[in-house]
Amino acid sequence: MYSEDVFVKEFARKLRRKREEQSLSLNRLSEISSVSASFIFRIENGERNNISIEVLFNLSNALDIDLGEMLERCRSSQDK
Repeated sequence: MYSEDVFVKEFARKLRRKREEQSLSLNRLSEISSVSASFIFRIENGERNNISIEVLFNLSNALDIDLGEMLERCRSSQDK
């Protein structure tokens, strides 16, 4: 069973970590992903919990985040 809340929180943490590891500003990630800097900021700070699949793909592709692996990890944590 998948939990959307768990997934979004995990995605937000990973998004910030990957962005900081790559020394990308919010504005630079916005340029790369075509997602507004303010929207990225709100995701990272837990202020947005309904993220479209398009935004997930754009951000994941820009930062090389494996969505399949994240889904599996969230499912595994829910099975425990």
